[in-house]
Amino acid sequence: MKANTLLCALVALALPAAPARAQQPAAAPDEWTFTLSPYVWFSGLGGEVTTAAGSESFAADFGDIFGTMKFSAMGLFEARRGNFSLVVDTLYLNLQQGVPVPGHGAFSGASARTQSAEVSAIGLYTVAQGQGGRFELGGGVRAWWFDTELTLDAGRLPGRSVDNSVSWVDPVIAARGVVRLNDSLAITGYGDIGGFGAGSQLTYQLMATLDWQITANISASVGYRWIHIDYDKGRSDISLDMAGPIIGASLRF
Repeated sequence: MKANTLLCALVALALPAAPARAQQPAAAPDEWTFTLSPYVWFSGLGGEVTTAAGSESFAADFGDIFGTMKFSAMGLFEARRGNFSLVVDTLYLNLQQGVPVPGHGAFSGASARTQSAEVSAIGLYTVAQGQGGRFELGGGVRAWWFDTELTLDAGRLPGRSVDNSVSWVDPVIAARGVVRLNDSLAITGYGDIGGFGAGSQLTYQLMATLDWQITANISASVGYRWIHIDYDKGRSDISLDMAGPIIGASLRF
């Protein structure tokens, strides 16, 4: 069942950060600006999952994860006015793969499908700003859901499906800083911490990107992101680390 455990763990890892966007030209203090940023995270993972069936340790690189992926969508929307920003991040994954068949011939085949959806909303306020950049503090909530379905194909026994869903919401506190290197390049750092037993026991992440302003309204980013999560509710105990390069593009309007 190791493959099935890994598939379930991939869903638990759908924990979005607020991906950084390239430095944008300043707007008038009372003017709303909006930024849409699709992104891709080339993440590997490692950790341990404990359920009623026992514990399983695992490790996988991005290639392993990509091989199970049927569909994915990731994106960020940011609205900014003056010193205040509202960042909304969404992620959806649909993963599927064959798994070892239990029952010694009782079933002719088996597959596991996992779907995951995540939405976070984080407000940030600029507490320091100058020609060299800015620093923001804030907080919000992050909610995620995942559903795993194990399908057993008919053999000596009739086929059957087993479905399990888990969802929770975490409060998070966050910080973001931007350092301008020149008119077109900037470095953005982001970090948050949350959970505190409200949803997961603890979740935190760090991310840094190099941002390139291509035009007044278009930018691109490349960087690295790391997320850790400890989730312990009922019969589910998950300890996970997820890390890898991230790339994205931003359209400002």
